[in-house]
Amino acid sequence: MATEIAKFLRKIRIDSDQSLGDMAEKIGLSAAYLSAIENNKRTTPEDMKENLFKAYSLSEEQKLEFARLVAESRKKVEIGLSGIQEELFPEYVDTAVMFAHDLSQMNRKQLAEIKDCLQRIKSEAAPM
Repeated sequence: MATEIAKFLRKIRIDSDQSLGDMAEKIGLSAAYLSAIENNKRTTPEDMKENLFKAYSLSEEQKLEFARLVAESRKKVEIGLSGIQEELFPEYVDTAVMFAHDLSQMNRKQLAEIKDCLQRIKSEAAPM
């Protein structure tokens, strides 16, 4: 049975009229390794997400979906802190650590409230 990551990658390949080997080369993997990822025998390498996003013109929704699929397959989420304004770095780190630590203690309602808040912040920050 194909994994959700396999289905996602296959759709991108089909939409781009590419083979597994073509995609593997484009994102810096061997065809065998990409096949193993699709067959749930290997996890996605750390740089795969970034390479996929650079190689293909994915929508923000597709990028978010792939990031979600990777997180689900690894059972963890990584928060990148590169590119943050240096003077705000301590606040970003404190917030990320607090959020990661407290997330497991939140109920469904609290998670929904945080998600709504983050979506509102994202939409307010979107360029007009």
